[in-house]
Amino acid sequence: MNTYEHILTLKKLLKYEGISEDRVQQYFCSAAEVEKFINSVEDITKKIYSLPPIPKINPK
Repeated sequence: MNTYEHILTLKKLLKYEGISEDRVQQYFCSAAEVEKFINSVEDITKKIYSLPPIPKINPK
């Protein structure tokens, strides 16, 4: 499995558990792309803060 397939699997698991799959993001940038990295971090931060809280699960 490659990273993309792992991300897809994780998103499916989150969705199955009732957690927004938008909590997992994947960005590609090289070490030389500092601006792209900064923009990616800012984008992810905005997306996470806009999501509702993760539902609490009561253990049985």
